[in-house]
Amino acid sequence: MADDHLPTLKRGDDSDDVVLLQQKLASAGFALALSANGSFDSSTAAAVADFQASRGLSVDGICGPHTWTSLQEAGWSLGDRNLYLSHPMLRGDDVAELQLRLGSMGFDAGRVDGIFGLDTAEAVKEFQLNSGLVADAVCGLETTAALVRMSARVTPATVAAVRERTKLQLALRQLTEQHIMIASTSTMAAVAGELATGLRRSGATVSEVYDWPESERADEANRLAVDVYLGLLPSEEAVCRVAYFATEGFVSPGGHRLASVLGQRLPAALGIDRAEAKGMRLPVLRHTRMTAVECLIGPPGLVHARLSPLARVIEGCLARWATKPV
Repeated sequence: MADDHLPTLKRGDDSDDVVLLQQKLASAGFALALSANGSFDSSTAAAVADFQASRGLSVDGICGPHTWTSLQEAGWSLGDRNLYLSHPMLRGDDVAELQLRLGSMGFDAGRVDGIFGLDTAEAVKEFQLNSGLVADAVCGLETTAALVRMSARVTPATVAAVRERTKLQLALRQLTEQHIMIASTSTMAAVAGELATGLRRSGATVSEVYDWPESERADEANRLAVDVYLGLLPSEEAVCRVAYFATEGFVSPGGHRLASVLGQRLPAALGIDRAEAKGMRLPVLRHTRMTAVECLIGPPGLVHARLSPLARVIEGCLARWATKPV
């Protein structure tokens, strides 16, 4: 059964799907002593939460679509299968390791996102050409063996991060030249709308989407080739978290910079003690191809009470980022 057809599971559930979940958690190295008894108890919830934290996902102890997908991807190791460009694209930890090894040797496989796209295929082909292998852009057993042998002593830092940093350093340095996508829920529509109005007044190009599914938000941002993706989401508690894309071997330099600026300035606007800037692998951050942050701002009541100053602070953060994006 494909993971996208599996139900969301939470504490108190009892089913064969819970057995499958427990087996996958054990295979991924979590809750090895957990009994696959089909009962979603406190220990299963704790194992799910630990797994989510390790994968840079939102931690809630509930196994939803993103967690199922991540569990499936965690089941692949480099060499388990042939890797090649396909539709839909192959995804998994094996792809991420391939990208990391290629990137660490100077072959630009793109972000270490675990998605076998065109950049990864081209990097595999270039590696094969440089290694005297058949250049078919397929990472099979022979290519894997050569890759592991040649990258064994290479520091895990990729050329993709260097390329992205250089691109940002050469970019236009004013807010007026930026195309910004603001993605929000309907509960955050008021602050998103006021922010968009202020940004347009400053000369920026703004695209707005409300209540779109995560995959559609990422696809639209990539299609429009925006400079910045900004997600505005509510939270149940008076906490603020700003997430940017980060994984082993790759940290989005633009995302990290923007999240840091927002994390420094949002608390005063919200009247809270602090905000956390955190590297994560949330799907929308993983799939977008530009500076992207997802802001879990706070309860709608708090946000609406501080609507205008909050919108002005976020606009100021974007302007500050534009002048110094890394």
